[in-house]
Amino acid sequence: MDLEVRHLRTLTTVASLGSITKAAAALGIAQPALSAQLSRIDRALGGASFVRDHRGVRPTPLGMLVLDRARTLLPAMDALLEDARRLAGGDTRTTLRLASTDSTLAAALVHRLSHGGAPPPTLRCTADSARAVAELAAGTHDAVLAGMCGDALPPAAPGVRWQLVGTDAVHVVVRADHACGDEADLAELADERWVVAVGDGCLTECFLRACARVGFAPPTPSECDRAAGLDLVRTGGAVALAHPHGALPGELRGVRLRGTPLSWSTWLAVHGDTPPDLRDRLGAAARDARHDQLREAGADVPHAAPDPARQDRPAV
Repeated sequence: MDLEVRHLRTLTTVASLGSITKAAAALGIAQPALSAQLSRIDRALGGASFVRDHRGVRPTPLGMLVLDRARTLLPAMDALLEDARRLAGGDTRTTLRLASTDSTLAAALVHRLSHGGAPPPTLRCTADSARAVAELAAGTHDAVLAGMCGDALPPAAPGVRWQLVGTDAVHVVVRADHACGDEADLAELADERWVVAVGDGCLTECFLRACARVGFAPPTPSECDRAAGLDLVRTGGAVALAHPHGALPGELRGVRLRGTPLSWSTWLAVHGDTPPDLRDRLGAAARDARHDQLREAGADVPHAAPDPARQDRPAV
């Protein structure tokens, strides 16, 4: 038996639910039929994809390998099928495939790219920027929107070109009733507990170095997604480092840090073979998305273009 796309979907369903019974229900087949299908998949792979114990099922090292590849292959296959069906129906527009890593501009970029009746891009968010760029080089994505700390450069991959969308000061999100003003020195917040966004960047390390420069060492920051981080701030459990993009809930507000001790850059990557008109469209949409989000946050929107020396960067 050859391994097929439907087998990869079966494996990802079992892995996500951790139970043969639950996976069978989700797939709409009987449990014995799913067990038999898994046995056939194992024979095709040459080994067991899962082990079973009293807690359910969990992937073997072989299963982890297959699942890791499936997370790349399945989105690409879904996009192929969607575009093929649209083309067969007479619609020649294709769906862009966008990946985002550590960027709060992804939704705004999708909105911008959907203007004029264009199909909304498919969006895949991940914390692994190096992997997303490798997948772009391999053709899994059409573009990658990535955020990274300060002057850090994005990861390189063969045939991939980066352009800088913009660099912004990192703010601090606090409760609306916090005692500090709308602008503060980092040292004024020395007694706070902190939360930063989870990701594979160096923001936490840069933050700790910035604290050391002004004479204090904060507790180890929590790392979590944006929603959980804002909940921690809302309940008084922390203050959060954040990009100045988009409006905050009414019970929270942003505080500017004097001297800009931390900054955040947004980059856009496309393949070197991307048609110039599409590359220009993606770049303009990313810059417009950033401006939209800065305006929504009430921040100053820069009129100057980013530093040309960092604007367009090939893989090295």
